[in-house]
Amino acid sequence: MDVLTVSHLTKVYGKGAAQTVALDDVSLTIEQGEFVAIVGSSGSGKSTLLHLMGGVDRPTSGHVLLNGQDVYGRTEEELAVLRRREVGLVYQFYNLVPVLNVVENMTLPVALDGRAVNEERLADLLARLGLTGRETHLPSQLSGGQQQRVAIGRALMNAPAVVLADEPTGNLDTKNSLEIMGLLRESNRDFGQTLVVITHDEDIALAANRIIAIEDGRIVRDEQVRS
Repeated sequence: MDVLTVSHLTKVYGKGAAQTVALDDVSLTIEQGEFVAIVGSSGSGKSTLLHLMGGVDRPTSGHVLLNGQDVYGRTEEELAVLRRREVGLVYQFYNLVPVLNVVENMTLPVALDGRAVNEERLADLLARLGLTGRETHLPSQLSGGQQQRVAIGRALMNAPAVVLADEPTGNLDTKNSLEIMGLLRESNRDFGQTLVVITHDEDIALAANRIIAIEDGRIVRDEQVRS
């Protein structure tokens, strides 16, 4: 089943002589449970694609369907709900709230929705992420690798349809990078979580089921590397 369908997606920034085409008529589909790596040089358009797929930015033209529903046929308020409930976003620089502890950061999307926390899921995620015993720690009391684990927990807390990770290991050393990717692969495998990762790291890309390469805003390669 297709989770994400991207149709003729284009994103243009600026006007006139300052106009930049960041994404140029891109179309693709991503199926439930796939682990897709998106690769390309800096400025190729891969982060723009990820943000458009996650409802973070609006396209100049084209459509994104998430579970068959048009992402951009929604109000800004509805888009915010979509990002909390159906899309898990992981960034290079964690984006944790400094005054909130581990549990509060992980459950923030649930709190913003005014819903009760699934305590069983929270305990399971804390254990999987190696954060049991650090529930009350603030981000400043954690290492970079631990902060990224919290960010992953926040992305997974609502069991979203898809997890979109933009260079999730770009700010980490080799050991922590391997551990973080191991956690994301575990989520992909154990929860059937659809995972899309932007990366410059060839080893990470080769761990995916599928690699999509982008150059100058267009897809230049889309290949299955493992079943």
